[in-house]
Amino acid sequence: MEERYRIKVSTMALVEHDGKMLAVREQIPHNDPNAPIVLNQPGGHMDPGETVFESVVRECLEETGYTVKPVAVLSVYQNIDSEYLTISFICELEDVERIPVEAPEIKEVVWLSRGEIAEKKSEHRSPRTSMRFNDYFEGQRMPLNTIKTKTP
Repeated sequence: MEERYRIKVSTMALVEHDGKMLAVREQIPHNDPNAPIVLNQPGGHMDPGETVFESVVRECLEETGYTVKPVAVLSVYQNIDSEYLTISFICELEDVERIPVEAPEIKEVVWLSRGEIAEKKSEHRSPRTSMRFNDYFEGQRMPLNTIKTKTP
């Protein structure tokens, strides 16, 4: 019997505060000192048993030290080459105080203006990083209840 196609899910947070967007400078893989440091939104892979909403909150906290609350769905991106489906959320800061974090891949947590994001486009981790920022600035939004989660 042929193995079924399995897609992997990741979540990303787009967070604006005082006119600036939250971003991370990350090194992937983090254990390779020669790997480039790139700019991305906070986010990552879902853990087993968590909802996409829980995933984006956890990932943002783990990578940046900020607690956020999803308020809208920005977009869903499918990357056929890597078998990933990425759900991007617009989030609000729950607390402006940042707790210390130890994520080895994160080299810096930064707040960038729209102009700075455009100037640093060559540093974006992938074209999807740029697409997410563009979708956000163009006002793309879907209500959170677009996504339904099943709980036991």
